[in-house]
Amino acid sequence: MKESLKNFYKYEASDEELMTYIRINSGKWNEKSFVHMKKIVREVMQDYRNEDCYPKIFVSYFVTYIPSIINILSNFRGCTDEEIREYHTEEAYLNMIAERIIELKNLEREFANSLLSI
Repeated sequence: MKESLKNFYKYEASDEELMTYIRINSGKWNEKSFVHMKKIVREVMQDYRNEDCYPKIFVSYFVTYIPSIINILSNFRGCTDEEIREYHTEEAYLNMIAERIIELKNLEREFANSLLSI
C-alpha cells in the first residue's frame, strides 16, 4: 500500500476528517481539515495515476462524502457569533463557504478526470 493511501486511511478514520468534523460540530467549518483533505486526496490521485484503479474506499469518498459535504455547505444560511468574529461579517463567511463549494466541485472534477487517465 502506498504511503499516500495510508495517510488517507488515517485521515478518513479520524475525527478531523471534514465530514466527521462537520457532523460532530453541528455544521461548523474546519478550514485546516479541508486543506489537509485536498492535499491527501491529490497525493493519492498522483500516486495512483499509473494504476488501473483506485482503492474502493477512496472512490467511495468521492461518491459519498464529497457530495454530502457540498450538500451541507449549500444549505448554510447563517453563521455563529464565533464565525462572525473570525470572518468579520456573515456575508464574508457565506462567501467563503460558497468558494469552498466551488473548490470541492473542482476537486470532484479532478477526480473524474483522473479516472479517464487510469
